Amino acid sequence: MRHALPARLLPLALSVALSACVVVPLPQTDSGGAPARFLEDASGAQLNALRERNGLAPLSHSPRLEKVAQGHATDMARMQKMTHTGSDGSSIGTRIKRSGYNLRRGAENIAETRRGLRGAMEIWTKSPPHLSNMLMADVTEYGIAGSGRYWAMVVARTK
Repeated sequence: MRHALPARLLPLALSVALSACVVVPLPQTDSGGAPARFLEDASGAQLNALRERNGLAPLSHSPRLEKVAQGHATDMARMQKMTHTGSDGSSIGTRIKRSGYNLRRGAENIAETRRGLRGAMEIWTKSPPHLSNMLMADVTEYGIAGSGRYWAMVVARTK
């Protein structure tokens, strides 16, 4: 009989303890709603693991290239069209150079998916031309971003 009272109080104690938990939202970006640091870490980890499996050096995250990718993903979302040509007629080379990046070599992957970064990476790894871009031996940096269901990845190397 001595244990009956504590056993009855256990649900109440658990309710009090759980009600003390606070949920703090993470900072958001326009990149499909993913927290900024998570997006950089997740995309870089996936991309660099793929490169490592293929005997290639890892790429460094470039905020400048991420901004180029974000601009194009946002542009595609505005146009509601997946395309390598910007609404102003720009190519990936033009967009990279316009950002102030001293471009030597670069490439762009784009995707349309409702499955976020994971879906975009899956599409790109299953597509030989997109996979080839991610496995370019002579690029050193990357940027990736999304807007709604549109995603862009930019890989490049400076002069």
